[in-house]
Amino acid sequence: MTSDALQDIAADLYGAHRSGKAVTSAVRNGSLSSRTDAYEIQWAQLRQRVLDHDPLRGFTAGLVSVPAQRNMDTSEPVLGHLTGSMFPPGHEPLDGGKFLCPRIEPALAFVLGEPLRGPGVTVADALRAVDRVLPALEITDSGYEDGPASVLDLIADNAGCRSVVLGTPAALSDVDLRLSGCVLHRNGEVAATGAGGMALGSPVNALVWVANAVCREDFALAAGHVVLVPCLAPAVAFEPGDTVTASMAGVGTVTAVRAR
Repeated sequence: MTSDALQDIAADLYGAHRSGKAVTSAVRNGSLSSRTDAYEIQWAQLRQRVLDHDPLRGFTAGLVSVPAQRNMDTSEPVLGHLTGSMFPPGHEPLDGGKFLCPRIEPALAFVLGEPLRGPGVTVADALRAVDRVLPALEITDSGYEDGPASVLDLIADNAGCRSVVLGTPAALSDVDLRLSGCVLHRNGEVAATGAGGMALGSPVNALVWVANAVCREDFALAAGHVVLVPCLAPAVAFEPGDTVTASMAGVGTVTAVRAR
């Protein structure tokens, strides 16, 4: 694809989430056919966010569970970015006026105490770099009419990530994240269950994957950045008035409320 074509798709997606009006899938209309181009579209949107005074705050790992990968007909995770505007103030209902068809799922948020840059990052490197871990909820959405047509659409649309609600920090040494069970409640009813091991065998493995995937000079994992690892349990719908709580054994709980 030409640079102008990539920029046009990026601008359309960026505008879709600001206006709440979905656009045509770039895969369905035949204009997107490679992962390289899909990521270039994502990076273009990140650059625009930064220009709009919405700084980079970290990255998220999408499709880190086998069921999630099967749903998108792929065998590897995808990378998305996190910016300041994606972290709403705590204990306030989320304004979902510009959400299109949001879903919500439990996640773990690793906060780095030092930079972490690949390639070659190991589990030991990642554990040394982590300052704390928090329970989190990721709200995903699609800027496309009828949702993403393939994993390429998902990558271009920031791995679907729109917003992140954080809970209270816990010490990483306090829990074996591989075995940590997770229960998701929606409006007081159990909506989904899972465990940390769903994320590439351990959320720490997903953290390592992100660190090695972010091999760019212009965007890098720095101290204070967040690495979000979702896919700990299946996502559920997040409708106006919903209250969703994720409880993660040994880590804590986090709640998100969507305004009516």
